[in-house]
Formats: sequence, structure tokens, C-alpha cells
Amino acid sequence: MTVSSPAAPTGCPSCGVVVTGRGRRRRVLHDVPGVTRVRIVWRQRVWRCDEVGCVRRTFVEQLPGLVARRGSITTRAVGWAIGQLRREHATVHGIARQLGTSWKTVWRAVEPELVKLAEDECLASMHRWGGVWSGVVTQKCLSDQEE
Repeated sequence: MTVSSPAAPTGCPSCGVVVTGRGRRRRVLHDVPGVTRVRIVWRQRVWRCDEVGCVRRTFVEQLPGLVARRGSITTRAVGWAIGQLRREHATVHGIARQLGTSWKTVWRAVEPELVKLAEDECLASMHRWGGVWSGVVTQKCLSDQEE
């Protein structure tokens, strides 16, 4: 599947001047596996800033809803992978095999999201017993939800 963003004027992230398109490059992204492995070819836009004093000469478009910066696994696949790790007791190696990529690629995408989940005190106060989340909801979690 090939995807690309619609043509629209864009400003330089450094100086704000409207930039000139310099073409597109192909990035292959790994998505949630279905019956077979799913690959998304993203035609990522490359931009050039013509402002003389600008420190940023060229840059590429970023679509955080599709993929993290410099990532190759879609945000949807990252969510799926975390679900597999938490609910199905999958391994990072097994997820990498299903996505058709390396362990390191999966770990780089999943680790920041796992850190965010670990920092959430409400989730950290719960314990997993026999495949089911159970635990005492702390007073702090209850007061946070009421606010």
C-alpha cells in the first residue's frame, strides 16, 4: 500500500518561511500484520528552505499520527505490539518476526511507550494475577479521576 500527504504549503520549522518542495522519498513502514505482513510505502515529502539566514536547509515532513520520527513501525503497530506484550505475553523477538523486522527496530519503537505506561502511577499500582488485571486502586488514582 502506498500513501502520501496532499500537496499544501508548508513553513520551515526554524524560520517560518514558506518552503519549496524538493520531491519525495520512499519509506517502507511496518504495520499491524494481518493474514500476511503489511508494508506501507510512505512517499515522504522533502522540503528546502530558501531563506538565506536559515540554519535548516532541507528537512522532511513528519506525520506523528502515522510513524514516530525516524521510525519504521507505524503508531498503530506500536499499539498492537504493546497489547501483544501485555495481554498475550508475547516476546519482542516474536513480535519482530510477525512484523518482518529486527528485535532492535521493535524495541526502539515500543520502549518509549512502555516507559510512559510505567510512569503512570495508577497502572503501576495494579498487579497482574493469572492473566487478569486486579489490584487495589489507590486513593491518589481515585482523586485524579474525580478532578
